[in-house]
Amino acid sequence: PAAARQPSSPTGPGVIEVEGFECRVRDGRLRLWLPQVELDGPEVGRVRPDGSVLFRGVDDWTEELLRAGRPRTMPDALQGFDSVAAARALEEGAPWTWSDFASAQEVRSAHAELEALGASGVLSASGARTTAAQKGRTDRVAFLDLRGGAPACPPHCLALLRRLEAAAAALAWPPGSQLLCPSLGMAAVYDACGARYEAHRDNELLGPGRWVNHRALTAIAYVNPEGFEREEDGGRLRCHVGAAQGDVSGATAARVQDIPPRGGTAVLFPARSLLHEVLPSYAKRFALTLWFPAVSCEC
Repeated sequence: PAAARQPSSPTGPGVIEVEGFECRVRDGRLRLWLPQVELDGPEVGRVRPDGSVLFRGVDDWTEELLRAGRPRTMPDALQGFDSVAAARALEEGAPWTWSDFASAQEVRSAHAELEALGASGVLSASGARTTAAQKGRTDRVAFLDLRGGAPACPPHCLALLRRLEAAAAALAWPPGSQLLCPSLGMAAVYDACGARYEAHRDNELLGPGRWVNHRALTAIAYVNPEGFEREEDGGRLRCHVGAAQGDVSGATAARVQDIPPRGGTAVLFPARSLLHEVLPSYAKRFALTLWFPAVSCEC
């Protein structure tokens, strides 16, 4: 059994410390405490009838949740963002496109930073190694720290990611849950030689109420100052809207929606339900991504 004790400086009511992690007991279940939002997180153990604590530990996905914080509001950054329409699309399991997300100058500035990261070797195939074999991806990526750690997110890219964060803060979705902003954002480049990402979901159902990770919302900003006006350029985000949860090919989709990765466009979609893929890209394709985890607001 794990040792439980009262922390020297508890950050919430009923908080105990178990193997260095703050937790609370709810109906005999041990729940991780998230002090940054003052909410209970996922179940990480239970209390036995004799009062001893069984602690199952914290995996990498839960560590991601622990590092996340409440998304910051920035009303002045949300020109063209329709939170009601976005929430409606997300609730329907569909993507929502923000067509005037960024100006041409913002795209050019962020694109130059991503080109520099690529030239310096920060964007690499090894960064995608954890999912490349399982999900069939051939892009090059880097996970950039939004809080100044290494590798730090360059300023123009950071401004675009903060705009995505502001959009998440403005959303009344998912119902009964609180979206959190991650500490890392992903930059990705697809070369012009057919790089692609096969059909997948950003979160997978393991069983009733059990998911691979805690991600609920995916937000992508496209940072391509030119190209993708022609279908021959490829690189489109193909969304298999309404595909059944066990379907990994899109055969059961109610409809297919293709979104060109034109510079200045952003797209939001539900991480748990939307089956999607990146079609082979025959123009160089840059994107910035945030995955927003969510926790229940119910006490």
